[in-house]
Amino acid sequence: MTLKVELQGIDYDTKWKQKDLNALIEKMLDNIGTTDAELRDALIFNTFGKLILEDCLTNKQMEYILDVCLHKLFLGIEEKESDLVFTRSCSALVIGIILHKDRQKRFLQDGAAVKTIKQSIEYLNLEEDTRGYVEGKGWAHSIAHGADLLTEAIKHPCFDNRLSFECLETMKRCLFKEGTTKSPYIDEEEERLLFVLEALIDKGIKDKEITFLILDITDKLQELKTKEGDNLNFYWKKSNAVNFLRGLYFRLLYKNTYPEIRKNIAAILEQWHRETYNLHE
Repeated sequence: MTLKVELQGIDYDTKWKQKDLNALIEKMLDNIGTTDAELRDALIFNTFGKLILEDCLTNKQMEYILDVCLHKLFLGIEEKESDLVFTRSCSALVIGIILHKDRQKRFLQDGAAVKTIKQSIEYLNLEEDTRGYVEGKGWAHSIAHGADLLTEAIKHPCFDNRLSFECLETMKRCLFKEGTTKSPYIDEEEERLLFVLEALIDKGIKDKEITFLILDITDKLQELKTKEGDNLNFYWKKSNAVNFLRGLYFRLLYKNTYPEIRKNIAAILEQWHRETYNLHE
């Protein structure tokens, strides 16, 4: 029986035998980076989600899954266009589910949780394969999935607020990564990065830290324009940055918070609009 057939036939109402469940976990971990999108996303990931969130696993099993996925999170991290991105990206999602479960009912030791939080930051910082949907293989979406993982890491009670600056820097770096597909983000990666910032806001970062991030993004963009001129690379990065700032403006507007920050964002967006289209007062 293939793994796909086995997962398709799972009856979650049946009591699991731990021996059989351990064997299934091993097979899913071995195939977590398969380029078969149905097997990877619809079956392996969703099965891990159900098993973890619906209390089908022992603490030892979840700790084992976490350890294996943390190892797989960095496989081929230096490569930009290899299929290992699917291993990293799917592993990031599973780790995020485990952190989410641990927030609901603590089972991880504090040391393990802190290690996972730090590696979540490191992964998103190091990931260079920025592809979203890959034809014939499904979603790589490493930046979005890495952002999802980092969001869960920040929400975790073991998150140290002293890591907030590093998270902001990582998020900003994502906006200026060299695109694997030689294009701006097109699969809502900027929106997923916003969830990281919202999690940091909920953790209590100060207004001045948000303002500094906004100003730093536009300063970096201006430096890029001065260095490279109006070339494609600049326009792609501008698209990422402007879409992120625009999304942040409306997220804050919906929540009716940070009016001064919204005012600053609006001024920056207006500046880039006028500069891009040569509009003058």
